[in-house]
Amino acid sequence: MEDPLKWMKVPQPLVERLGDAAALIESTSSSVRIISHYDGDGISSAGILSKAIGRQGLRFHTTMTNILKDQDMASMDGGFELLVVSDMGSSQVEAISHRVMELGVRAIILDHHNVNGRKGPYSISDGGGVVEINPRFYNIDGTSGCSGATLSFLLALRLSTDNIDLCTFSLAGSLADRQHVPSFSELNYSIRNLAMEKGYLRSSRGMPFSGRSVLEALVTSNDPFIDGISGDESAVRSLLSQMAINPLVPMEDVEPEKMKALQSYIYIRLLRNGVKRYIVNELFRENFHSPEYGPLQDLAYAIDGCGRFGKASLGFQVVWGDMDAFRQALEERFQNKVHIQGLLLRRKEEGVNGLHNIQWFMMEEEKLSGTIAGLAHNYIFDHDKPMLAIAKGNDGQMKVSSRGDRDLCVKGLDLGVVMREAGMKAGGGGGGHDVAAGAHFPYDKLDEFLDTCDRMVGEQLRKKGG
Repeated sequence: MEDPLKWMKVPQPLVERLGDAAALIESTSSSVRIISHYDGDGISSAGILSKAIGRQGLRFHTTMTNILKDQDMASMDGGFELLVVSDMGSSQVEAISHRVMELGVRAIILDHHNVNGRKGPYSISDGGGVVEINPRFYNIDGTSGCSGATLSFLLALRLSTDNIDLCTFSLAGSLADRQHVPSFSELNYSIRNLAMEKGYLRSSRGMPFSGRSVLEALVTSNDPFIDGISGDESAVRSLLSQMAINPLVPMEDVEPEKMKALQSYIYIRLLRNGVKRYIVNELFRENFHSPEYGPLQDLAYAIDGCGRFGKASLGFQVVWGDMDAFRQALEERFQNKVHIQGLLLRRKEEGVNGLHNIQWFMMEEEKLSGTIAGLAHNYIFDHDKPMLAIAKGNDGQMKVSSRGDRDLCVKGLDLGVVMREAGMKAGGGGGGHDVAAGAHFPYDKLDEFLDTCDRMVGEQLRKKGG
């Protein structure tokens, strides 16, 4: 194959910027410090980068965290020649630039989140010691067309075509960030084509059920959450009996006609439950299978679960190819599905708080707040209001995960803006994508934060509607 970046038709300005970043790595003679987000995309990013950098013969130290705070940067005491920040950093580029200049080192930022209105990326030529790469500066959608793992993989390819084997984890990171819904696009689609061309993945279409048997797949199904089916083993057994489907066989072994009938039933049931039609339609999508790792969504969510349940290092080992770590992570993935479902069923029973334009609830497990908020919004509660899940952090700060849907974003919703401005007004901060974002603020500012969110969401939706 010719140059993979050329084969994938990566825009030339982006290729050149990747070249600038690769040159920084190639000119490094000592240690590289890697900091990445702790979710599935961030862990995949960190694993891809560390593996590619390790193949260059360089030492590296990798940390995965939730939020890159000012105090985190202030605590960096050197000991490295190059800092690489992945799946975060564009909103803190000035602080990162200032800190690396103090330390006398250089930095690479690989981020796909909002750039807060900036017209261009930071560059070494600016004198700040930073090469920033963000797809948004190249008219590529960072919400759906490019993840942190996407950028990490492209940089790895720019370093060496030998890193093409990391494409599976690039797409796993994008899938963990839900960039496969309704389908991979832009740079992700190019990597999808590369992975298919090279035999790292094969694909099929259908609902994304996951489990070691049909029974487990339906009972533990959270996305979609099927009211009256999910979490109810007796109801699932009864349904499968009516359809003459053996509950203990794997999904892939169900006869095609019976699988078609089962998925049609679920489709109709979800619509009758009030789920938006486009969300139900998007459940019928391309699913990927790795000869080595099995269903790509299981790989992606196994890595993601490692981060969210405090085992980011286990997910990191998976990206490094440790099959024992993968088997452990996969087992925990299925256990986590049951745990998440329990939280979702509890939320369904207890309900949520409703304001004019938003709905919200408190939950104890901060790291699952975004997951529960998204599922609760899509499948259980008011689909026309974004959902906010709020948890008390251990640092005196409320931590917020907000979720909307594509339909609301078309109508004007931008949760990234809402979380950033409401968080700042309440004495904290925030940001993210239009459809999914987060914020933090002091405990005693909850009412002020919610009032600001409610007002801003209403203004966004009215402005676009008018």
